[in-house]
Amino acid sequence: MKLLEEMSWPEIEAGLRQTQTVILPVGATEEHGPHLPTITDTIQAMEVARAVAEKRQVFLAPPIHYGVCRSTRRFPGTITVGHDALRAYARDLLLSFYESGFVRVLILTGHAGGQHMAALEEACQMAVEVRDFSVSLVSLFDLIDNKAVQTPHDGHAGEIETSLMMVIRPHLVRGTPEKHFPKRPKFMVMKDVRHLMGNGIMGNPLPATPEKGEQFFQMAVGGVMRALDELESDAWRK
Repeated sequence: MKLLEEMSWPEIEAGLRQTQTVILPVGATEEHGPHLPTITDTIQAMEVARAVAEKRQVFLAPPIHYGVCRSTRRFPGTITVGHDALRAYARDLLLSFYESGFVRVLILTGHAGGQHMAALEEACQMAVEVRDFSVSLVSLFDLIDNKAVQTPHDGHAGEIETSLMMVIRPHLVRGTPEKHFPKRPKFMVMKDVRHLMGNGIMGNPLPATPEKGEQFFQMAVGGVMRALDELESDAWRK
């Protein structure tokens, strides 16, 4: 496996003769209810990417640990950056990957907040407009088949994430609290929604099991493999 952080530059140079594709995991440092650690999003993206890198000739880059966290930002432990900051940082990283010899970059994000995703998507668009290389943006949650999830509209720290963490880091799961779906105004833009967020869960951890976690994990790995097939195909190039 080509772990970028553990390789010397001559090793990377030699590896680039085998593949010019790199996966960049992106997460967040964010509350995940009373039962999951703040590094949940980052760990999930990193472990799925690692499993893919063990099966496929790609490089695996160190993760981005911080993202845009709007709804959860008043909780202790949520450390957020702004939309513009993440967009600029991700854009610069993409351009630097290109300058280092990587002509295909897949960003795999374990955090999928609206502003977070928008910042990453804009960064990708900005990068490909100034350099001739291929970039993909994949959200971990887009890879999970909703038919396999018992909880309708399951989200943050719910059935999916709790099940995944039961497999990835079981010793960091502190039980399965009751479900919580915070009520939010449909149209209002609010400065702070902490008073509406309850215990920080936006889903239902109760149905979570390690068996589901393994199923969700394999779905995610398979989804990233398909995204790499698309990224490395010449079918979409001029």
